Amino acid sequence: MEQIPLFENLQDSRGKLLPWSRDQKDRRQRSVTAGEVLFHQGSKPEHIYEVVTGTLKLSRVTENGRHIVLGFPSSGAIIGLTGSKEYQYTAETLTPAKLLSTRHLLFQKDILQNLGNGKKLLQWIDRQEDVALDHISVLAMHHPVSRIAAFLVNIARQQGGNQDPIEIQLAMTQRDIAAYLAIAPETYSRIMKKLREGGIVRAKGQGRNGNLVEIADMARLALIAEGGTI
Repeated sequence: MEQIPLFENLQDSRGKLLPWSRDQKDRRQRSVTAGEVLFHQGSKPEHIYEVVTGTLKLSRVTENGRHIVLGFPSSGAIIGLTGSKEYQYTAETLTPAKLLSTRHLLFQKDILQNLGNGKKLLQWIDRQEDVALDHISVLAMHHPVSRIAAFLVNIARQQGGNQDPIEIQLAMTQRDIAAYLAIAPETYSRIMKKLREGGIVRAKGQGRNGNLVEIADMARLALIAEGGTI
């Protein structure tokens, strides 16, 4: 699903572009390494980040100690935007990434003074709701096979694949993917093996920023995501 870059063309109360606009990205973007925590769940909001390149992981720990993976945002996503007094999740990089950042209080002050900014924010919120609903739809699938197939289809679409064979890069671990899909890691491993044996996907080894997987039959994978069998 295409992201809406929130920081693009936002204006201050005088009608001037805010300092994180696209034409100043190269001067303001921050490069971070893989495995860096941008902020922790429960900490005070200080910065908002737009992902320029790279893949992140969002997670939270419930009151009973359960670790939940919320998503794997990539280019165009906004991280850390909240109206709460604390971050609701932990954000960390899975791959080297380039990020744009601005202070939370400055962002709130300037965006609320411009009607056009408010409209863009509503568009962005609507898109994020679509992303969340997609995740809920995947979790609502009864069979783990359908969840995994839908996950792979979504990753392929995010990475621009539209013609067989489609090579995708999975920056996240099997354990993270299993947590995201609410299944056991062993279940994920077993189903991926069946998909490989069925000629639907192929393991391509280690890439620059994660495991490479080739989707050999996208149409068949999409049918499995809709409830079909391997």
